[in-house]
Formats: sequence, structure tokens, C-alpha cells
Amino acid sequence: MHKLGTLWFSHKKCSVEELEEVAQRIKPELFAQNTQIRGFVIINTCNRVEVYISADNPGEILEGVLERLKLEKGGIFTGKDALEHLMRVACGLESMIVGEDQILGQVKKSYQDSKKSGHLDDLLNLAFDRAIKVGKRARQETRINEGSVSIGSAAVELAEYITWGLDGKSILVIGAGEMGTLVARAISEKKLRAMFIANRTFERAKRLAAEVGGRAARLDETEKWLSCCDVVICTTSAPHYILDYEMMRRVMGHRTNKNVLLIIDIANPKDVDERVGEIEGIELYDLDSLYEISEENLKKRLSEVGKVEKIIEEEIELFKKILARHRVEKLIGRLYQYGAEISAGEKHKALRYLKSGRDPEEILDAFSHAVLSKTLHLPVEILRRYALNIDDNEGCKADFIDFFMDELEHGQANKEERKSTNRFN
Repeated sequence: MHKLGTLWFSHKKCSVEELEEVAQRIKPELFAQNTQIRGFVIINTCNRVEVYISADNPGEILEGVLERLKLEKGGIFTGKDALEHLMRVACGLESMIVGEDQILGQVKKSYQDSKKSGHLDDLLNLAFDRAIKVGKRARQETRINEGSVSIGSAAVELAEYITWGLDGKSILVIGAGEMGTLVARAISEKKLRAMFIANRTFERAKRLAAEVGGRAARLDETEKWLSCCDVVICTTSAPHYILDYEMMRRVMGHRTNKNVLLIIDIANPKDVDERVGEIEGIELYDLDSLYEISEENLKKRLSEVGKVEKIIEEEIELFKKILARHRVEKLIGRLYQYGAEISAGEKHKALRYLKSGRDPEEILDAFSHAVLSKTLHLPVEILRRYALNIDDNEGCKADFIDFFMDELEHGQANKEERKSTNRFN
């Protein structure tokens, strides 16, 4: 795990503009060209830019990246801390909106992109696979992602609560900007009867309506749609009222829908005249109502943070076991491969001797002895060299599996080199 490292930039230290600049400079080529790096994954979202690497000295490499790019607001974690950070990100604990679900999909996409491009090694593959599982587990076993804490999603939650569910309802979203888009996307997941998108720029309304399966409406036709809708959510940035008192009195005079008209105004400045709430048949809610919902839901999510952190602690311990087992299995597999190579070479010799007419029992005895002695010779030598790395006070100076794998590869390479040299002599 000590070979894992992460360099991170997020909303905690950087502005949006600074994150955009970092994203332009943290490019795959920067890490793909470094021969010391075995694998890397880059996560790039509107609130964070992070790179995870696998290398013998991840901290030094990432410090070098910061120095080379002259970036000052990045944080670096290595080993267990890097893994814990990745799991916290996947669980939504490091997000601007605690527990948000979108980050888990972004982590998964970054992982899959790196896998497709061939930039993953075993360590990163195991770490990201586990982090994604942890993110799912946190959302299944706790309420870290329950309740809406953004204004747009809180508006949808409020509408659903007041109307006893949005299924079969007709919705009018006024405004197709950033907030209107978030609201429309959230509402589109419901089983609506109809959704209308009204906007000052009709082309923008058409684009959003096409995306969410709604119908575009011109802003000057708002009265027509108000007469038949159940819910209206106002999201524009207009400096004046979009729904004024006199207009809404006219609407209610010829309204064909017998249900109460729910109006939720999340615009700032307000889109709806406060007096509209006094008209019979209309329920009006504004940002103050939504802030209360958001704050209450945020408190509920924050109360779940400790439970998620406990899950992460458990998963880190589990990951240590998974990683240890994986490394041991890899070493065992390499030993079997090494033994098979020796066995194949000795078999070739034995067959040659048999064809020459030598005594089969003598050949079989020599074959067995050669396979055993040659298979054990290099591992035994490696174990002896490893013993020399043990200090009376400090214990082992090198990780056993890393040491064994490196020495085994080195020994095999020397053997092949000797064979090659002998062929030319």
C-alpha cells in the first residue's frame, strides 16, 4: 500500500478558476511519460482535480510534479492516507455537498477510462475497485445521501411532498439556465403527465426540453400553461417579477386545473410577487422555505458521517488483507511459472537422452534431481540474501514479497543473459 500516492486539489483550497487552471496542467502525458510510475488515474470534476499513482516513491514523484508545474495549493497523501482519501471521495465525504451521489459515478468513470487506456497496474486496480464498492456500501448502509441539500433538488423534494407525489402531474419550469436545468433533470425522473420548459430564449428552452423529454414554451405564453399545470418552479435571473399579482389573478380566473397551484420560487431576486401567495387556490414557497429543508437534510447527512468513517476503517483493514493475498498469489504464480520453465527444459534434455538409448531409470532419476535442485536453488539463494537484510533492532529492511519478486526476476534475467552469451561463444 505504501506505493500508492495521490495529489489532490479541491474546493477546500482552490477557487473554481484555480481548479480549471490545474485541470489544464494535470494531463495524462505528464504521468505516462514517467518510467517510475507504474499506473495512474486522473479524476477531474468541477470541484476537484486529483491524480492517483502507483510507484516505489510516490511522495517524491508528486512533490516533483508540484514543483515542476509551480502549483501551490495541492495536497499529497501516500500509502494508507491516500487509500483513505480515495474512499472518502467515493463516499461523498470530501464533496461540497456531503454524501452527493454524482462523485461515485465520476470516480468509476475515471477508473474505467484509465483501464481502457492501459494506465492501470494491479495496485490501482484493486484500490479503485474497492473504493467504488465502499462508496456503494456507505450509501446502502447509512443515510449519507438521503434528503436534498441543494436548492434545486430541495425544490423538487418539496413539490413531491406537498402534492403527495409528482406522478401524473403537469409541471412548468420557468427558466432554462443552470438552476432550471438541474430542476428539469431531477423532475424528468418522475412519472409526469407533462413537463413544460419556458424561457426568454426559446431555442434554449427547446434544447433543455429535448434533453428531459419535455415541451418547450415561449415565456409570453406562460399564462396558458399556468392554467393547466399543477406545479410551477421559477428559476430565472430576471431583475423583475415573472409572475406578478394581477397576472396570477387572471390565471386563477380561467384556470382549468381544479388542483391547488403550487408555485416554488427559487430565483434570486424573486420571480414571484409575494402577494401571489394570498390568492385563493395558490400555495407559494420561496428560498427561505428551501433553505430550512436543505439545512435540516444536511444535519441528517452530517450525523451519518461517523458511520461512514467507521465503514472506511473496516474497509481499509479488509483491503490490507486483499492486497496481501493478491501479492502472495502473484508470487506463488511466479514460482510455479519458474518451476514449469525449469521442468520443461529438463524434460527436453531427458527426451534427448532417451532417444540416444541411455538407461531410462538413470535418466528419470537425473531428471527428478535436476528439477528439484534447480527449482529450489534460486529461491533458497534469495532467502539467504533476504536474511542478510534483517537487522537485530529494526527487523526486516525490505518487504519480503517485493524483495523476493525483484530477486527472482533479476536471477532469471541473469540466467537468460548467460544462456545468450554461451550461444555466441
